[in-house]
Amino acid sequence: MNGEEQTPRSGVAILGAGSLGTALAASLWRAGRKFSMWTIEEDVAESLRSYRENVKYLPGIKVPKEVQIETDLEAALEGAEIVVFTVPSHAIREVARRAGGLIPADSIVVSAAKGLERGTLLRMSQVLGEELPEPLRSRVVVLAGPSLAAEVGDGVPTGVDAASADPELARTVRGALAMRRFRFKIRRDVAGVEAGGTFKNLYAIGAGICDGLSLGHNTKAALMTRALAEMVAMARALGGKASTVYGLSGLGDLIATSSSPKSRNRTLGEHLGRGHKVAEITRGMVSVTEGVDAALCAHELALKHKLRIPVAEMIHRILEGDEKADHLVKVCLP
Repeated sequence: MNGEEQTPRSGVAILGAGSLGTALAASLWRAGRKFSMWTIEEDVAESLRSYRENVKYLPGIKVPKEVQIETDLEAALEGAEIVVFTVPSHAIREVARRAGGLIPADSIVVSAAKGLERGTLLRMSQVLGEELPEPLRSRVVVLAGPSLAAEVGDGVPTGVDAASADPELARTVRGALAMRRFRFKIRRDVAGVEAGGTFKNLYAIGAGICDGLSLGHNTKAALMTRALAEMVAMARALGGKASTVYGLSGLGDLIATSSSPKSRNRTLGEHLGRGHKVAEITRGMVSVTEGVDAALCAHELALKHKLRIPVAEMIHRILEGDEKADHLVKVCLP
């Protein structure tokens, strides 16, 4: 037996059967854990049970029969030592409210959702802190990093940041979920990790616009350089550190999401660069493109903290239909 198979089994519940939740279930069961995955969507549950594949969100990736598929939240959470939220950021509050009383008080809650809450600009760990019962509020770990779902599901070597105010909790999550090809960097800077995971999505839309306009690698590199500086400014406004943004959850995720054809946000931007409207593009997409909300939140954050983030603001205006896509070049170059 290898080291992964010798690790004691522990119950892990994944809440959300989108692309990331499915990818985690497909890959992490190899570590010898007992997994359950919950979804509110009956068609997704049926697909996973019948074909062991999420045809809707992540076709081509097989989910082993050992992963228990549930549409009943209580059944999915029974005995869970680690509960991983992979639902989209806009659904975190509702799911946390429903799940809070069902999660064992000594469990660890992991947030893999990327985004801020619209209106409040709260980070996902803060939303969880408002909705979960008292014992669980201080038991939250956040994950972010270059983790494209299709590659995670295929077992491609992946590294992510795991952050918590209590590093021991993050180390426990690493011990339960880490494998030779899925590794964790432990951090204390929760705000910085969440900021990187949030704002890289909006700049990936900008990178896609560059691709759609056939601007080449030089322009995209200039955009990503400006993006990194703006991500640092927004992370600091949320209480995070620049050094965290230069790590996996910031720069690492920015590179992956801005360059991969598998990135939904980059693909959205590419269509914008070709002259399509947001409503036309998203009409045919089943998965959420978090960068659209992230652009709005960046705009609101800039107003609140008087930040100068011209690239983010231009992407926001393009998404709103107030600017043409080719105007992005104006703010990318010196």
